[in-house]
Amino acid sequence: MKRPNAFKFALLGVTALTLVACAEAEDDVLAYDNVEACIVAGQVDETVCRSEFAKAEKLHTEVAPRYSRANQCFSDFGYNRCYQSGGSVWLPFMMGYMLAPRGGAGYIASQPLYRSSAQPNRFYTASNQQIGTVSANGRSQVAKSAIQRPAARTRTVSRGGFGARAAGRSAGG
Repeated sequence: MKRPNAFKFALLGVTALTLVACAEAEDDVLAYDNVEACIVAGQVDETVCRSEFAKAEKLHTEVAPRYSRANQCFSDFGYNRCYQSGGSVWLPFMMGYMLAPRGGAGYIASQPLYRSSAQPNRFYTASNQQIGTVSANGRSQVAKSAIQRPAARTRTVSRGGFGARAAGRSAGG
């Protein structure tokens, strides 16, 4: 017995709505390569650009992906985009920073951003969440979960793959 077409279309509609409902909400953020880019963009005061960069830089040493071998770090971030930090630990260089506006005044979750070798034109958080396309003035969007402060890392990464998850999703355009 064949089901009516109306049933198929209704089922398709429910499935589409379910997928949309499951998509994570996004928030507006500001993302910059450095303090100077933040100042030139003119979205926030120079003192904010500098203080939030300092916060992100401090957080970088706590949350950056850690590697026990240089070649693992180079594989994920590119040659000469990593440095040795205290003994046999390798970290990627911080390649930018993100500011998430707070409802009223100020900013929350200023954090370091990285660029993977898989997608060098995209920013990623320390938790490997991709930042949306960044406009000339630094505005972008990111999943709400990416704004939360990343957890401090105490272990090294045993295998690579930073940025690969996002690169795999965007392939085939």
